[in-house]
Amino acid sequence: MCAAKHSALSWTLALGLLAACTRESGGQSTVHAPEVPEAAARPRLVVLLVIDQMRADYLSRYADLYTGGLARLRQQGALFEEAHVQHALTFTAPGHASASTATHPSRHGVIENEWYDRDARKKAYAADDKDARIVTSGPRAGSPDGRSPEQLMRPAIGDWLKEQVPKARVFSVAFKDRASVMMGGQHPDRAYWFDAAAAGYVSSSWYGESLPAWVVDFNSETRVFRRFAEGWQRLRDAATYARSGADKVEFEADGVHTELPHGFDDGTPQARDSFLKELQWTPFGDELTLAFAQRMLKEEQLGADADPDILLVSCSSADYVGHRYGPMSHEAQDYYMRLDGYLDVFLRELDAQVGAGNYVLALTADHGAIPIPELLAQSGQQKDARRVTMADYKAQVTRQVGAATQALNLPPEILLDIGETGVWLDVAAAEAKGVRPDLLRAAVGKELAKLDFVAEVLTADVLSGAAPDTGASEFLERYRRSFFPARSPDVLMRFKEWTLAATFPKGTSHGSPYRYDTHVPVLFFGAQVVAKTLAEPVGTVDVAPTLAEFLGITPPAQVDGRSLASLVTTR
Repeated sequence: MCAAKHSALSWTLALGLLAACTRESGGQSTVHAPEVPEAAARPRLVVLLVIDQMRADYLSRYADLYTGGLARLRQQGALFEEAHVQHALTFTAPGHASASTATHPSRHGVIENEWYDRDARKKAYAADDKDARIVTSGPRAGSPDGRSPEQLMRPAIGDWLKEQVPKARVFSVAFKDRASVMMGGQHPDRAYWFDAAAAGYVSSSWYGESLPAWVVDFNSETRVFRRFAEGWQRLRDAATYARSGADKVEFEADGVHTELPHGFDDGTPQARDSFLKELQWTPFGDELTLAFAQRMLKEEQLGADADPDILLVSCSSADYVGHRYGPMSHEAQDYYMRLDGYLDVFLRELDAQVGAGNYVLALTADHGAIPIPELLAQSGQQKDARRVTMADYKAQVTRQVGAATQALNLPPEILLDIGETGVWLDVAAAEAKGVRPDLLRAAVGKELAKLDFVAEVLTADVLSGAAPDTGASEFLERYRRSFFPARSPDVLMRFKEWTLAATFPKGTSHGSPYRYDTHVPVLFFGAQVVAKTLAEPVGTVDVAPTLAEFLGITPPAQVDGRSLASLVTTR
């Protein structure tokens, strides 16, 4: 190991010597407090940048086309090539929560984007809060549903920092509300997201009763409609997109509007309102979010003094583009070429406002995505690839659960809800009729295992350890990391690899424990980070502990991630 040459690196190495070694206690990591570095030594700002649905291969697939921010991050950053989301249910809300809290859903409780609330007898959304209200800036009313981190059971890195450095400030922003809320943690200064109904960025009363003047000004500008008239044109000449195959693909979008360019202004009076809803499905949603983040950086004076701050940004449109057109599409390629340019501007702003040696940035993703299954089958890449529409999936699941409950002399109402990954059962009602909960779950699981798209069934009893896991697959531990007893389904299903159970008949999605959904980038860039590529397997839960070590703060005792700081600051 080379000797430390800079003060920041010196304190990073010193932390490893001065802090007591991490020890395993009952399977939980107990981290002892490091010595807080000198104020001048630690970065003034930490940035967590999440690109929603960014597969790891996007960094290499278009590498020769990158000339801006992605090129700079790749060339000057430390990239872990085998980084994965380590829980099974790979969705937006749990992915962002795990990256920010360094814990799996089994701890932070955000198991999916939504789940069935047994007490309320209805669906619960990950960012729901009936007692909060949306705070807007103009005459348009925002969405009626309140948002807050009430459902998040563990503190995030921003909470760790504010507890240990009281003057620190923490802000998050994303196009999606759940992304911003989960990243921001339990007590950020503000969390913002885009609301099409309000035509701008909003927050909720959880964070404050009104929006700052600069947010009002930002929303009042016409930048939201900047791309309305010109539409989504190709960034480069058509030949550049040859690597992405045909642009006219019947399995994308609605099967008709599948080719670039995509227009927005059809001359009708409602075109502008329609554009506000369409914005998320284009690169321009993230262009706007990054512009908002840059304005926030300046107006809130983040990284301006010795008390470090945290800025958390999620690019949500990456996910929407991937869903609609698939990860191998012309639109996905165009999105990432544009993101390369957006991030070039963003990094330059960080350099100007904070100083190139005064911040550390981490880049990661919440999940990946499966290529469009029909294309995989058609091309012969994966002949068994298939789509199961949500309507067909729910019909088949209902039939199988009905067979199980009928055999137990139980009414069909025992089935409370069918989620994307499993079923919730009325175990209390079954028990009242003399059927033990474990026997009910086992019987339902046995029937669900007969479905031809199901590879494995895991009951709550197996996941909790109350029942033996004989015959369970290598994915058991991943599913246990996604299991939160009070919220998780009674019976979960792992679909066969290359099988997509999707809400829409076109496009693609995610949610599985397979490599195409879990393999994501983990990259560190900035103060004292050494440019390198590392083969060591890591998880997205390792991001927050690494940033915490740069900040000289201590994560809570029970986290699932570990710091990678020593790996990215040594040559």
